[in-house]
Amino acid sequence: MSYVVMFTLHAKPGHYAQLSELYSDFASGFLSSHPSLESVLVVGDEASGVLRGVGIYGSKDAADGVNSDPEFAAFNDSIGELVATPPERVELELLHQYTREG
Repeated sequence: MSYVVMFTLHAKPGHYAQLSELYSDFASGFLSSHPSLESVLVVGDEASGVLRGVGIYGSKDAADGVNSDPEFAAFNDSIGELVATPPERVELELLHQYTREG
């Protein structure tokens, strides 16, 4: 069974573009360096300053392990001045995934 980690950031006013770029760069690098991370989406709403990363992991252990990953901790440290509130992390079971083939 796959697990989903949804990680939400609230940008400080005027920092959405910078934060979204850092978040997207981090997600891309994290995906390529962590085989247990199957896919990741980064979505956002500039008007509200909300950015969300949705990562799909192959196992619960892999999803749980993100909290103690040094690369993830370094990312959190690097964005501290850009976020209005502490990041929010929610872990969920993936019930269904639909994609269009071809």
